[in-house]
Amino acid sequence: MVQCRHSLPVGCSAQQGESGMGFLLRCATANGVSLHGLRDLCGISSVRTIWSSDAASLAGVLAIPAHELQDILVDKRKHMDALAYRVGGQIILRTELLRLSKPQVCVACVHRDGYCKALWDSRLYTVCHIHRTPMVEQCKVCGSPLRWHRPAVDVCQCGAYLQSDHDQVMHPDASEVWVAGRIANYFASGCRFEGMSGALPTWMVELSLDGFLALIQAFGVQLQPHQKVVNASVAKMPVEFWRGVCCRAVQRLSDYTVSKDTKQLSPWIWEGGLESLALSFVRHADQQVAIKLLRDVFGIEVLARFGSQRTVLCQMPLFED
Repeated sequence: MVQCRHSLPVGCSAQQGESGMGFLLRCATANGVSLHGLRDLCGISSVRTIWSSDAASLAGVLAIPAHELQDILVDKRKHMDALAYRVGGQIILRTELLRLSKPQVCVACVHRDGYCKALWDSRLYTVCHIHRTPMVEQCKVCGSPLRWHRPAVDVCQCGAYLQSDHDQVMHPDASEVWVAGRIANYFASGCRFEGMSGALPTWMVELSLDGFLALIQAFGVQLQPHQKVVNASVAKMPVEFWRGVCCRAVQRLSDYTVSKDTKQLSPWIWEGGLESLALSFVRHADQQVAIKLLRDVFGIEVLARFGSQRTVLCQMPLFED
């Protein structure tokens, strides 16, 4: 297909913290075309997530500099020889903790502000930190999961305006609200979030967003002791499951902080998640925390566990309480 040489008549500007896919949907709606139609105009033939690498194809049609689109669209890249995504300026290695093709919204935000936020792409962002209401991933009218290919940011693919099926407003001190607020802080500025929920480890402020998400998953994903965790399976779980992950993680992290015998927590913590963080990390602090937790909770010394090919791990200084 020959790429369109003409820009769309109605120009749009990205909002601070806006989702790239949400921005494209908003541009398409403003110009009376579907996201499918916009994709076709830009010569993108397959129905898929539109990546940062597509910015050049989109720039002429949207009359927006390519570098501005690159900044808001999700970027696929390599980090430590593994696939990683850059979302809202944050590097995410645990890609199963992103929901790029199955969006969720805060209904109050999307109706009030008229755009979707990049931080909503995180699975562990389970409640709106502003309204303290649960995120919505299904249409209340038709019951279908939300898709990016819908008529507008505040309308389901069935044509109904998005509605919340929850009247619940979380307490400001609720664990899932605290987790959501910390995620929002990373996306807002990337600076450290000093507020803590209860007696949580002080070294959490040193973690990257990826390290923070990995820590919450490792401490909260198990419903039963010694439960086997399969990333491909848990990634399909509904938002209610991930709210539970946040609650369990904060409680167990608090228990870890005050416990005199941290090894008693080992049946409830996902060892594989901590090992993954020790081997693949965004900041060195992420790795240091993983090594410390493997030692404190499981009694694992990294050199013995990972072998001579991972000797770099045993050379890192560990955080001490």
